[in-house]
Amino acid sequence: MPSSSDLVEDVLERWPPTLSVFLKHRMACPGCPMARFQTVAEVADDYGLDAAALLDEFARAIAGER
Repeated sequence: MPSSSDLVEDVLERWPPTLSVFLKHRMACPGCPMARFQTVAEVADDYGLDAAALLDEFARAIAGER
């Protein structure tokens, strides 16, 4: 499962279902050149989101839950 210290680009590549979570929150991370440098914790902070809650959403998306 993704962690808050994982780079966004790595999360998207390793766990494609997480794309839906980024899009749900209207995050520009997919396709953003900074995705290869920023961690999940950093982008959560940038978007005013709780990193733990975001990781929970990633886990549910990966598990196929809605």
